[in-house]
Amino acid sequence: MKIFKILLGVILIISNIFGISESEIKQEVTKRTNDAITVLKNPNLDDTTKSKELFAIFDPLFDYKQMAKISLGKRYNSLNADEQRRFDAAFEQKLKNSYIDKLLSYTNQEITIKDASKPQPNRYWLASELISDSKPYEFVYKFYDAKERGWLIYDLDILGVSIIQTYRSQFADMLDNTDVETLITKLNQTNLPNQEVK
Repeated sequence: MKIFKILLGVILIISNIFGISESEIKQEVTKRTNDAITVLKNPNLDDTTKSKELFAIFDPLFDYKQMAKISLGKRYNSLNADEQRRFDAAFEQKLKNSYIDKLLSYTNQEITIKDASKPQPNRYWLASELISDSKPYEFVYKFYDAKERGWLIYDLDILGVSIIQTYRSQFADMLDNTDVETLITKLNQTNLPNQEVK
């Protein structure tokens, strides 16, 4: 599963300012990927600094709240505002923390941004490929039209597996046997460097 996590790490290194248009997605993904790889290859930066710079690059393009909502399914709407806020923060932290170590282990793999498709008018899927040890691994950035906020990522497919649907299945299994407070606690158990639990 190491290559799976490396792929997700690589996916999490793109970004743009708020308000990206559909026509700008491919160009900006390519640019931000290159910017992040420059950070990863910089020998003068320690891992904590690299993490902060990478998150500064990619955070604006990911709709973490939407990702958290999808990952919890219908249960999300039954949470009160405070529970939703704490779950959103815990989910974002978990997503980042789960893969930052793999991202920091990036070593010169080749990344190619490929073709785009539109399965629905308000969806835009950008296929990409990582070459590692001469083997290709496909992944897909899934964007949706967030209106005035522009196009944002709501899911990632890696080797044909949806990251958000995987979390959704895991969370559903957990919540069959426990409550959302326990889930939030588990998500908050490990923090990012210099990050406190929200």
